[in-house]
Amino acid sequence: ICQEIKTKYEYADADYMVVVPSGILDIITEGRALHHCAGSSDRYWDRIERRESFVMFLRKTDDPFHAYYTLEVEPDGTVRQKRTLFDRQHEDIEQATDFLRRWQKVIAERLTGRDLKLAAESRILREKEFIQLKKDRVIIHTGHLAGKLLVDVLMADLMENTDSIQSPALAAAA
Repeated sequence: ICQEIKTKYEYADADYMVVVPSGILDIITEGRALHHCAGSSDRYWDRIERRESFVMFLRKTDDPFHAYYTLEVEPDGTVRQKRTLFDRQHEDIEQATDFLRRWQKVIAERLTGRDLKLAAESRILREKEFIQLKKDRVIIHTGHLAGKLLVDVLMADLMENTDSIQSPALAAAA
């Protein structure tokens, strides 16, 4: 799946780049390097297999092989999560977020009707999960986010790709 989606989702500018991993080993290595669960949780493997979301890497263009941020991305480019060392976000994420907005615009033009259908299904699954997390009052128990509701953290991270539904070419394809 990673090889199949590379050309659609990879993008770079002078400062940042979105890199699609070559496979599972890259995701495991990234998770270990940044000390978070992306490489060790079955949840992500299941989502990738169903094409609900994909794990991608945000890199600095001048240091493309150094783990920077890990992204969880829905098929339309909606960013569910963006996390660095120990599941954190630093102040530099604001600059990177501007890049990610530009990336979303670029990939919106690359999406197919199938991508949009998968994205719609992904959005429904995400919303159901958020409702359940809120209902169950799931609290984070470890790390710097300990004591916070998981749904609040996930909602704060969410970056919907509004460009994917505004593209005339995509509207015609759907």
